[in-house]
Amino acid sequence: MRDADTPPQEPANHLHARAELTPRQQAAVIRAVAAEVHQRVQEWRNSPAWQDTPTNAHRHQATMDAVAALGAVPEPSNEDQLTEVIDAIRPLLAEWRPSRPGPEQQIYVAVERLRKACR
Repeated sequence: MRDADTPPQEPANHLHARAELTPRQQAAVIRAVAAEVHQRVQEWRNSPAWQDTPTNAHRHQATMDAVAALGAVPEPSNEDQLTEVIDAIRPLLAEWRPSRPGPEQQIYVAVERLRKACR
C-alpha cells in the first residue's frame, strides 16, 4: 500500500511502450500530464496551505507561463517538433523539486510524471 505522496509504480515495460509512441501521441501524454501539474498548482494556490511568498509566487507564475507556452505549440508531426513541445514545458521541470509534504509534494509527484513523459 502506498500513501498519497508516493508516485504510482509504472509497469516494467513502460520504456518499451513509450518508444512506440508517435510524436503526436507523446505530445498528447505530455499535455495531459502538464494539465495535471497545472491543476495541482492551482489547487495549492487556492488552498489554506498557500503562503504568498516571493518563491511561491514565482513557482506559480512559472507554471502558468510554461503551460501557456505549451498551449501555443502546434501538434508535432516529427521528432524536431516534439522537441518544441518539450522545450515549452522544460521550465516546469526545473522549478519543482521535492519539498514539504502535502500540496507541494503532490505537485512534485506530478512533475516527476511529466519528466518521465518527456524522455
